[in-house]
Amino acid sequence: MRYIYLLMMLMSFSAQAEWRSNGNNIYSKDIEFNSLTERVSVQLLTDDSYPHSSLVYHMQYQCENGVPTKQREFWAGFYDGRMGTGEVIFESSGAPWMPFEDNRFTIIVITLCAEMDRGSPDRNPLY
Repeated sequence: MRYIYLLMMLMSFSAQAEWRSNGNNIYSKDIEFNSLTERVSVQLLTDDSYPHSSLVYHMQYQCENGVPTKQREFWAGFYDGRMGTGEVIFESSGAPWMPFEDNRFTIIVITLCAEMDRGSPDRNPLY
């Protein structure tokens, strides 16, 4: 009986995507590829040690031949806690397509576009 209870408890926890470290307090998760439109959607997080705050971005990038050319922001939030926790201090939503610009996420985005160009499987055709 104890094993059944333990099994039920283990199965009752919800699954959550974990942030993957990309170095320098930058993390990513929920990466979606669409090879038909050559777009990558990703959530990016920057975690600042002082004043214990973080920024979370849900971005989409247009790739051409493995290179990012355009970007747009779906949603962004500034949190008073680390790792996207705590109260949301500021948020924004929706932005038009803009030319891709170098920033602290450049290496991650270039890697994702190159990965899609190598034929990574589609994970969500809606993006």
